[in-house]
Amino acid sequence: MERKEFLKSIGAAAALAVTFSCLGGCSDASPEDAPDATPTGTLLTLDLTAASSEPLKENGGYLIKNNIVVAKNLSGNYVAATVVCSHQQNKNVIFREDEFYCTAHGARFDLNGNGLNDEGGNGLKIYSTSVEGDLLIISN
Repeated sequence: MERKEFLKSIGAAAALAVTFSCLGGCSDASPEDAPDATPTGTLLTLDLTAASSEPLKENGGYLIKNNIVVAKNLSGNYVAATVVCSHQQNKNVIFREDEFYCTAHGARFDLNGNGLNDEGGNGLKIYSTSVEGDLLIISN
């Protein structure tokens, strides 16, 4: 193969590669069409009659599922928060004495996610809860 033919064949292959990569990466979608980094909507649904939901039958009880702490506070209302502590991103948040508590460094948070001490100063992600029949629904 002569040099000229070789360069033509490489040029065609390079043009083809650029075209396909552009077609794969270029689209008419606007940034608001892109998926959210944090999904909205229902994150978790619990059947309150199931044996696995037994801890939620008593005020002060809690369970952890899908990295969410779900509790029944001392007033009998359901509350939910992430298990990821804002202090050092440890997955150690539990429910204790009507507040969320990180067992790693002692960060404390109220039921609205506000920090109650220095370690909890960055707050905690709280989720919405609602009850529909026997289902507890946790959502963003």
